[in-house]
Amino acid sequence: MSSEFDWFMITMPIFALVVYAIVMVGSLEKQPKFLESKQTNFWVIVGFGILFAAGIIYSGYAMVALFFELLSKY
Repeated sequence: MSSEFDWFMITMPIFALVVYAIVMVGSLEKQPKFLESKQTNFWVIVGFGILFAAGIIYSGYAMVALFFELLSKY
């Protein structure tokens, strides 16, 4: 995956499925009971935290790598 188009083709269907699941659960008349438990709340927070941390780490690595690549071409 060398181009932004490749990343878009992979991430967009995943994003669409997540949005679809959120909309379908949100449109239910009664919310499922497992969504109200403290354990589910904890794992949702942990999941978002892990995704956020992974994004920060990847972005930091990409910025440093791009910096050194540009520096080598100077």
